[in-house]
Amino acid sequence: MDQLHTTPHAATHDGNTNTRLDRDMQLNAFNAAFAELGLRFRWDMNMFEWLCGIECERTRVCRYIEEYHAHLLSAYDPGFLSQLIFDKKNDYLRAMQVGMN
Repeated sequence: MDQLHTTPHAATHDGNTNTRLDRDMQLNAFNAAFAELGLRFRWDMNMFEWLCGIECERTRVCRYIEEYHAHLLSAYDPGFLSQLIFDKKNDYLRAMQVGMN
């Protein structure tokens, strides 16, 4: 999953709209964090939804790195790297909230 694959999502007015928007925002935040940190991977929605089966966000990131980018583990502790990504993702989400208000 080195490429970001995006597919336009039709806006609907059902109960899933907010969930879909939240997932899109979370996915964009993770991808922004990866880019800011110079990591050469991007998640598409299918990957993100698969990873959402893992309850803890930091564990999701660790699992992804272990599965798809294990070479990074020779230079970085997975806990450190996942925390760094998690913090950058949250920075992005906070900036988005400020921009919306």
